[in-house]
Amino acid sequence: MPDPRRDQPRSPSHRDPRSARDGRGGRFDLRDRRDPRQQQQTGSGPARANEPRPGPPREPAPVSAAVQRAGVPHGATEAGWLPDCVYTGDKFESGLAFFADTQGRITRFSREPADLAQARRLEGQAALPGLVNTHSHALARLLRGRAERRGADVATLTAQVSARLGGEDVFDAARMVFLEMLLSGTTCVGEFHALHHQPDGTPYPDPNHLAREIIRAAHDTGIRIALLKVAQLRGDFGPAGGEAPARRRHAAVDAYVRDLEALRTAVERDFPADEVWLGAAPLGLGAVPLDAFKTIAAYARTQRLRLHARVGASAAEVAACVAEYGRPPVALLAEHGVVDKRFIAVEARHLHDDEVKLLGAARAAVCVCPAAERLAGQPTGPVEKLLAAGAGLALGTEGNAQADLLREARELEIGLRAAKGTRSGLGGDAAQVLLQAATAGGARSLGATGGALEVGRPADFFTVNLFDPALAGADAGSLAAHLVFGLERRAIRDVWIGARQRVANGRHVAHGAIVGRFVDLQKRVWA
Repeated sequence: MPDPRRDQPRSPSHRDPRSARDGRGGRFDLRDRRDPRQQQQTGSGPARANEPRPGPPREPAPVSAAVQRAGVPHGATEAGWLPDCVYTGDKFESGLAFFADTQGRITRFSREPADLAQARRLEGQAALPGLVNTHSHALARLLRGRAERRGADVATLTAQVSARLGGEDVFDAARMVFLEMLLSGTTCVGEFHALHHQPDGTPYPDPNHLAREIIRAAHDTGIRIALLKVAQLRGDFGPAGGEAPARRRHAAVDAYVRDLEALRTAVERDFPADEVWLGAAPLGLGAVPLDAFKTIAAYARTQRLRLHARVGASAAEVAACVAEYGRPPVALLAEHGVVDKRFIAVEARHLHDDEVKLLGAARAAVCVCPAAERLAGQPTGPVEKLLAAGAGLALGTEGNAQADLLREARELEIGLRAAKGTRSGLGGDAAQVLLQAATAGGARSLGATGGALEVGRPADFFTVNLFDPALAGADAGSLAAHLVFGLERRAIRDVWIGARQRVANGRHVAHGAIVGRFVDLQKRVWA
């Protein structure tokens, strides 16, 4: 099984021209179809989410060249799906079934009649690769609504909430936001975890106790997680920067690296490599001085972890960095060999043109969180320039005022259009670019194995109801734009991770329990 911590060669795609059975050229045609909910009412629709498909088993079609090359067993142990159409990376294709083995990895795509008959029919639905949320602060979910009141001091509210949270509270808050993500089609999340210690600032007996609670919440809901352990050694740049909050502060960089290594060892022992893995996340040069930053970067490179850091988030940060080090953040880090293909610049809104080129030349990635930026009154970074330079693009929900990645994609394009005063933000086919950022771009930024429906990758996908009012009337050419600019959460029906169904007909199996416990937590926190 591929290890998401390691660099991955591109998996063999179902579009490989050497595969005779990987199928192309199907039509997207919804004529003469009825809403599957109406079919269920008349008894002629497909089986319910957890019911086996009726009828005798059929002989599978001969093993395809793609399966032979992948060395994947083929036969009765496969699971297969046949939606009305499948998003194959650049377009929607119909008449195409896909199959996964017992390990939850996609083995093949097929248009063979026997395979189409064998696959589970997803009538009236389109299937897309699971979304990848690159940057989340799960505990900020507790602030939703309250931080937006007139005159609210976000820093004070954050400190108030943080002081009251124990391990079970962290678990309940994280489960809530991970549930919301699943319901919105997200199958993998990068959790920017910054709360480490007890309320008085002393470490727990297990220094990674709260990180383990975040991981437990992800495992409990079924979402894949890259836990990005945040390092914060000081309050801000210079002697006047002060101390970081006690529950977030590490006494020294060696203590941070020691804790991260202990957690890495435990995670590799306790979980499959593509279910839970780690990344290093120095909060920024204001919170982590340059020498300590380089130490963390060296550890991350040795362990081949992704390195996420907030750089260029504000003009004040850039000015303070120049005052202390003589260079803006990205230029400084590049000068010291930190910026490479595993480097992800978060909230990079204020970049000089030469820094854009540095990120592109290194094939680094940038993660933008448009909804959080708009709520904070911040501009969007130079996304078009970054893409043109060759940098990767990923999306995140940051403070989780909304936990919906397609809404983030929508906010990005709308914000760019407003800034330019035109109806073209990213230019070209913006919907395709944004879907790429929300899937493959996010997977690359986290080192995840998903992000695309391809042979050899996990069967992580979600389906949408093509008869939902938000999508009704879409055709193959416009469906991507319908999804990015008009999708409502109610249209998302099912979510599968590793070929296991996590959401059925818009509900998670633990839906009520998760929401109920979170409501009780909010009452305690804000009492």
